[in-house]
Amino acid sequence: MDQGWQVDQDKCKHCGSCVDVCPNRILQKNEYGQVFFRDDRLWMCFHCGHCMAICPQEAISVPGLSYERDFYPQPKMDGMENAQFTHLIDSRRAVRNFQDRAVPHEMLEKIVAAIQSAPPGFPPLKTELVVIEDPVLVKKSLPVMIALYEYLIKAMANPIARQVVRRSAGREKFIVLQKHVIPLLINRMPDLKSGKEDTILRHAPALILFHANRKSENYKPDIYIALTYGFLAAHSLGLGASAMDLIPPAVEKSKELRAMFHIPEENEVVASMIVGFPRYHFQRGIRRELKSVTWL
Repeated sequence: MDQGWQVDQDKCKHCGSCVDVCPNRILQKNEYGQVFFRDDRLWMCFHCGHCMAICPQEAISVPGLSYERDFYPQPKMDGMENAQFTHLIDSRRAVRNFQDRAVPHEMLEKIVAAIQSAPPGFPPLKTELVVIEDPVLVKKSLPVMIALYEYLIKAMANPIARQVVRRSAGREKFIVLQKHVIPLLINRMPDLKSGKEDTILRHAPALILFHANRKSENYKPDIYIALTYGFLAAHSLGLGASAMDLIPPAVEKSKELRAMFHIPEENEVVASMIVGFPRYHFQRGIRRELKSVTWL
């Protein structure tokens, strides 16, 4: 057996909790009740850390993971947390109007800490962030984005160029472009170019870009989960935040923006989050219903 996977038999109390929580059943008990790693299943280990996290005795070793470096004591839950969580999600709204003030670095650090605690589909984490905390740099990117979308408007008006966009974007994204994005931008472009409004960045003082290597597995769902953690963290700090779907495609297509925001060539920008102090506070929430809920 690879010596990186070990169960310290002197520490282990043979409770078997690690055996139960391992998603790939890599751990097993022998006829004497001792827990061990199965040689034939070690290749299935994706280092999720469940076995080490649940062991009361810290008796388990997995390559690349350390109790001292990678784990922290789990907070105890009581009956109050659910009410607090419900209040948090009920009171949160997407915020696109901000005060003209920078977001303190310490607050952005707390948002990043929350984002990195978001669970991936399977380890390791592939999500990478660029946090633009300088409002001047955020503003500097806007004219480049406007120019890109002005070019897209012209391309969508040309039958040949439109077919190129269709093939590049794919069916779902093309429909969104055709029915929603382009009509919106045509209407807003004059005010965008004159500086009367900012439909893209919403005058946000801070921006977080979520990106990952295109060859990574499952990175898009991981990023969307991480984005949600970021929303809730921002709200808990008294900040406002919103996803802005116009930003990632612009950064993806622009070498200037990719250089400005230090996005590696091999990475895809999947999502973005604008952040700032809300200019207004909503007085009520909106009731929503899912398309359907089936109970079986």
